[in-house]
Amino acid sequence: MKLSRLLATALAVAGAASAARVLRRRHAWEQTHNRVAICVDFDDAHEAAIRAALPFDSFLGELARHGATHLSLPELTLNRLIEGGRLTPQSPATPFSRAPRVGRWNYLHGDPALVSQLAAELSARLPYTEPAIMGEGTLVFAGDLAAIGSIGMGFDASVAAIIAGQGLGVVPRPVSYPWPEDSLITLSLAQASVFGKLIAFDGEMILGHEMHLSATLEAMEREGLTLVYFAESRHQKGDWFVAKRRAPAVVLAHGFTPAGMIPLDYHAAAHLWAHLARERGIRFCYVTLFKVLHATAPLEALHYVGHIKEALEAEGFVVTADASLPVPVPAPDKKDLALVGLTSAGAASAALAGALNLPEAAAVPLVALAAGAAVALPYLEQPRDRLEAQYPPSYAPKLLALAAALSPVAALAARNPLEWGQGLLLQTAAAAGLAVFTSGQDYHLRIEEYRGFNLDWLLPLAYAATGIPDAMARVAAISALVGAWAVLAQRGQDPLAKLDPAHAEGHTHHLSAATRLLGDARMVLGPKPARKWAGLGAAGTAAGLVLASRGHRQWAAVAALAGAVGGVLGLVGFRRPERALAVTAKESLPSWGVGIAVGLLALLFYRRE
Repeated sequence: MKLSRLLATALAVAGAASAARVLRRRHAWEQTHNRVAICVDFDDAHEAAIRAALPFDSFLGELARHGATHLSLPELTLNRLIEGGRLTPQSPATPFSRAPRVGRWNYLHGDPALVSQLAAELSARLPYTEPAIMGEGTLVFAGDLAAIGSIGMGFDASVAAIIAGQGLGVVPRPVSYPWPEDSLITLSLAQASVFGKLIAFDGEMILGHEMHLSATLEAMEREGLTLVYFAESRHQKGDWFVAKRRAPAVVLAHGFTPAGMIPLDYHAAAHLWAHLARERGIRFCYVTLFKVLHATAPLEALHYVGHIKEALEAEGFVVTADASLPVPVPAPDKKDLALVGLTSAGAASAALAGALNLPEAAAVPLVALAAGAAVALPYLEQPRDRLEAQYPPSYAPKLLALAAALSPVAALAARNPLEWGQGLLLQTAAAAGLAVFTSGQDYHLRIEEYRGFNLDWLLPLAYAATGIPDAMARVAAISALVGAWAVLAQRGQDPLAKLDPAHAEGHTHHLSAATRLLGDARMVLGPKPARKWAGLGAAGTAAGLVLASRGHRQWAAVAALAGAVGGVLGLVGFRRPERALAVTAKESLPSWGVGIAVGLLALLFYRRE
């Protein structure tokens, strides 16, 4: 028995014991983090009500009864009001004769109450436009629609009252526009806070991005606003900075794009919402309605919302207007990271010593050095300037997580059944460590994410490939792995992240029974979810040991590659904190148990030298 490997295993086990305390707190918190909100898009709801020949308030009442919790409230702009027909350009009988301060005089006719509100908004926001009211319902202002038509003009209080009157929460959607000013940002967000505390910014950019984000953040903090963070479907420019500063006042959201809805129907989309809540941590469903494909009548929107609610509840979620993150979010402090970091020290040192076949004279000091570095690393991470103080980096947890992800290499380096058992302990400890390093509000909200740079699969697979007996095949395999790594690195893709989530449903739907059978088989035998292959690591490495002991080097290399794949896939699920630990463990632990049992049976045929 190598002393260095024994010390590395002891470090990993000690770190895992510390990890267990942190993970118990996280598991208890995850039981309360099961609230999901369903928000329907205002424009879609308004259009559906008209096409269904229903009063708007009646349609909203039906939405609430079918499970909706919120309706969005878009900020008014002159462009939006003109496009919607609420304002109409008009040539007055007696236009203003004096020259305007800027641009030209514009005349827009509309409802007197709306015109009065817009005149007040223009006076407060853009006084140089010299707004005035002509007659009973004509808004007059200086300037040009191309210049000011996209600027936010507040929210329609009467519409907000209709929404609230039907038991729905209001989600204001402030707009972004060119050259925002601090005072305009402050005014829009203050007005938004009157109607709702959940803010879903409209468009592809956060209001204030990028040179006025400080005003956005100050206003959101002052008004106690929560960011609706579309981290899954799309990123809005500036949203990461707002989420980083506003956490935990952030709710993870998703909204299907029109292209994303094409292959879906009501049933599939509803189950996909539940899948996103379970696998990706979505707690705010921003629902747009089916209008063309898979849509036969406007009122089917009610059944769609009802299906979403049923699918979420079937997964154990509670559909409610309060989808805020339960606080405090359990997170490892520096002491926890230092202690749990021993798992990374053990895994990385055992992997390096085994891969390089270091002598004990070098391997033992390496273990000690790794332990010291892991313990010190969390305390070395300090903000270097004001920017890092505002947006604290997360380098230490990410480095420790990457080191823990090297545990499959340590398992592959086993040379006998005893070292195989030590490899199992190292991988188990590494899984616990990964779960701890990626815990905390920034990780649960997907503001920070695990970064493996694809080294977490390249290094184990490349090390396994070094065991291929044929030199040409060995070089070809390693070259192919490095080439794939380079291509994926250039494209910024993480293949393991794509393999992590489970399927939205447990079986396929098709008119053809044969197609259904083939689809179900692909789901069972396919790579997703990665966690179901956790046991392949233990079984593959054990089989490799047995085959090598009996002189079957070629087959031993194949088994080792399978073990490397299983070891890598078995760790993937534990680096995704947006999914509850219980969900990950439900599939990975049974697989792990089966793999260990198969490995132990295989080792009965191990031939000792």
